[in-house]
Amino acid sequence: MEPRITELEAELAHARQRIAELSKQAAMGELATGILHNVSNVLSSVSVSASLLSARLKNSKAANLAKAASMLEEHSGDLGDFLTCDQKGKQLPEYFAQLARHLASEQTAALDELHQLAVNVEHIKEIVAMQQSYARVSGMEEPLPVAELLEDALRLNARALEVAKVEVVRDFGGHLPPITVDRHKVLQILINLIRNAKHACEESDKAIKQITLRAANSNGTIKISVIDNGTGIAPENLSRVFNHGFTTRKNGHGFGLHSGFLAAREMGGELRVQSAGHGNGASFTLELPLAPGGNRESRPT
Repeated sequence: MEPRITELEAELAHARQRIAELSKQAAMGELATGILHNVSNVLSSVSVSASLLSARLKNSKAANLAKAASMLEEHSGDLGDFLTCDQKGKQLPEYFAQLARHLASEQTAALDELHQLAVNVEHIKEIVAMQQSYARVSGMEEPLPVAELLEDALRLNARALEVAKVEVVRDFGGHLPPITVDRHKVLQILINLIRNAKHACEESDKAIKQITLRAANSNGTIKISVIDNGTGIAPENLSRVFNHGFTTRKNGHGFGLHSGFLAAREMGGELRVQSAGHGNGASFTLELPLAPGGNRESRPT
């Protein structure tokens, strides 16, 4: 019997490893999808700005300036009489004044749109550069400011949060020591938690939709919480949210939280959830040791 048991244990270990690998791949795909979604949203804004600028140039009153100038050239020999006696000529000074005001307004609007266009292009560059940075450091542990990790996670969800009209509250001020972690794994977890919180807020009927990001130093660990005032989690589902394949969302796949749970364990930490039930929001807390291997012995396997 013993060889058979050993064989079953080996098969079970292999199955667990395969599930973990598939979860990681799904999480990576979700992260990439999030990146593409953010870039796509910003590109939509770029397209709107470009269309507005094109329409304003097509409808610009600048073309009328050429007509007025041509009229002045035609009467260059009797310009004084034309401006004082001719009915059309007498209207030109006021017309030029109105045109100047209109062109100034056009220029201001165009400059504002160009500024917004430049901001959006820079945002796309930041998103791409950030993703390239994460790809380069994936698998490496390095000391990182906690606030920087949180701001990066928010930045990568910024457009989606803006569109959903979700208010973000930052509660990670004060002194927080750097944490030595794999940046990619932590961002993978935080981006997914923020996205899930956004979905929970969108599905809620509350007028004010809010997500709070909180971080605190606690006995050699950093606790990062993503708290939403969304739909909440039913008591019977609290013990299942980190299970592979479990989801309550119509289009969800149940990989994100499971892969985040595994990634937290791999870093010697924990991912926990709290909710007072339906309609009362939820709080997901990522607890990580300040240094690699910290508290690892005390973690359940």
